[in-house]
Amino acid sequence: MSDDKLRQSLQELRSELDRLEAEEAQIRERLDTLIAGVETRLDKPEDAAHHESLIEDIRQSIAQFEVSHPRTTAILNQIMVTLGNMGI
Repeated sequence: MSDDKLRQSLQELRSELDRLEAEEAQIRERLDTLIAGVETRLDKPEDAAHHESLIEDIRQSIAQFEVSHPRTTAILNQIMVTLGNMGI
């Protein structure tokens, strides 16, 4: 169930990426990296070392995008809650 919720949140995040302006390439790159990190978590749930850095990257992104991209921030918060519910 949680994996499905994460995959759904990742799809929402990809949709948000499609809406970013061309000049927001740096933001797009950061979010692509986060998506890849969450997908790695889904593929290799036992990789605890990766989990800590992933959570920290998501936290930093939330702080960075909070004002300029509120929808993206909301999706990242969903991902954080889901990962937390999974014990990560």
